[in-house]
Amino acid sequence: MKQLLTSLAFLTVLAAHAQVPFSQSLRKGTILDTARYQVTYRLRYKHHPTEKDYMEDTRIVQIGRNFVKDYSEILFHFDSIRTDEERHGASNYSNASGNPWPVEIIYRLHQKEADIKYRLPIATGTLHYSDTVPRLAWNFVSSGSDTIMEHECLQATADFGGRTYTAWFATGLPLPCGPYKFGGLPGLILKISDNEQQFLWEAVGFERVGSPIMTYAYDNEKPCSASEAAKTIERYFRSPYSFLTAGMGGARIMIKGADGKFRSSPKTEETAIPYKPLERK
Repeated sequence: MKQLLTSLAFLTVLAAHAQVPFSQSLRKGTILDTARYQVTYRLRYKHHPTEKDYMEDTRIVQIGRNFVKDYSEILFHFDSIRTDEERHGASNYSNASGNPWPVEIIYRLHQKEADIKYRLPIATGTLHYSDTVPRLAWNFVSSGSDTIMEHECLQATADFGGRTYTAWFATGLPLPCGPYKFGGLPGLILKISDNEQQFLWEAVGFERVGSPIMTYAYDNEKPCSASEAAKTIERYFRSPYSFLTAGMGGARIMIKGADGKFRSSPKTEETAIPYKPLERK
């Protein structure tokens, strides 16, 4: 990675709202469990509810006997390509594109703590911390129902992280799980969104599998607390140019502005990105 960075005169970042992490090697992995079920969700999200357009990610939720893992299929795809490139002796690697949500979460079923990795933009590191998995107090909505992937779903609401969420769950799939930290209902959550419509998950696939649930050690992991991670992420959104240049050892960063032009001047580009975290710490 160091050789790659020093060989670049400058880095071109596609857009302030779409900076994605560099790909990671998957060669340092440990099997935690075997997934019995795999759910694919389409995630539509914004950094702030006032933004006009949504970004999209494909999320994979693996459900085993003991562990649940939620991760970005986009990031995993590019990580897999890089890993293969490494095996063939490459020194430069393919990097992710699109708008993946850079959160990876693993937790043990029926436990209160999750292992979380937040992959910061380009090559500025991965925050690694533990955080709580809440026991949500769900309120069932007797009049609410929907059909998702041919499964009849009931509706429930709960408060979490400063927001109110509405979930649709399928009792025909008796798994008390869902995306991110959501769960505890008498059926798999197939759709969930917050009251500000900033985060919207909807299941688009469900299958029985027998694949391993893996945890990987990434380059430049930064152990920290949940509150420290939240402050670091907020610092990036508050001053993205300074954050990236500091994290890249002072490298020149070209950022594409809203007008489509690339600039590297901190005076013109040091503009905060509107941001509201999923959870208010």
